[in-house]
Amino acid sequence: MKLTSATPWGVYSVWWRHFQVYRSTWLVNCLPPISEPVVYLLAFGYGLTPLIGGVDYLGQQVPYATFIAPGMIAVGVLFQSFFEGAYSSFIRLNFQKTWQALLTAPLSFTDVFLGDWFWAATKGTIAGTLTGLVAVIANLYAPSSLVLSLPLIVLGSLLFGAFGLLVAGAVNKVDQVNVPIFLVVIPMFTLSGTYFPRDTLPPLLERVADLLPLAALVDLLRWPLGLPPWWPWSLLWLLGWLVLMARLAALRIYPRLFS
Repeated sequence: MKLTSATPWGVYSVWWRHFQVYRSTWLVNCLPPISEPVVYLLAFGYGLTPLIGGVDYLGQQVPYATFIAPGMIAVGVLFQSFFEGAYSSFIRLNFQKTWQALLTAPLSFTDVFLGDWFWAATKGTIAGTLTGLVAVIANLYAPSSLVLSLPLIVLGSLLFGAFGLLVAGAVNKVDQVNVPIFLVVIPMFTLSGTYFPRDTLPPLLERVADLLPLAALVDLLRWPLGLPPWWPWSLLWLLGWLVLMARLAALRIYPRLFS
């Protein structure tokens, strides 16, 4: 597959189209998915902290609610960007034929692909930022830390948005999206150090969990509590996953449009 060139205006036009649709139904589309990590943050943070107290993280005792706050930011990023890339893009591609309609305009495949991808990343960024704001209001994450973490939120949103697009291009029926959700997303959501330090897992399972991209994102978002010595590799690991997922997503979607 040879990708066509993209123009900033073409990518923006696709992104803007999705934003206009979102703006007309933002309350229905935004609040239910975003509420999930926020509920987890408040329920587990305040519900379990009196029972657990603190957890040992990088050799220091950290209040449990403070420990899970960055994890819930990462979960918000994962859920919103993945589901937008997987479900919404699948519907636009196979039922609404939005991709096909956009390609009748003076837009290239790369314009449409990047616009759809960046929109999925936008929704992940919104979710991660709003979850972070709740953590700031609850005094679990400093405002300055949230601002400085925005590039990480965007990076994670791009990665999991690309993963969602890969799923949208790989499955033939919308129900099949449940397969990567239960086999990949949920295990990643639970084992990546979001709710507990990964070093409490059995050694083999810990090594597997360390390889999950969400684990790298969670570790980096916990930078106000300290960074592990391997953090540069975590950043490179995320970038590698990002390039791989984006490339595979384009390779899977392109034949659906032009074969």
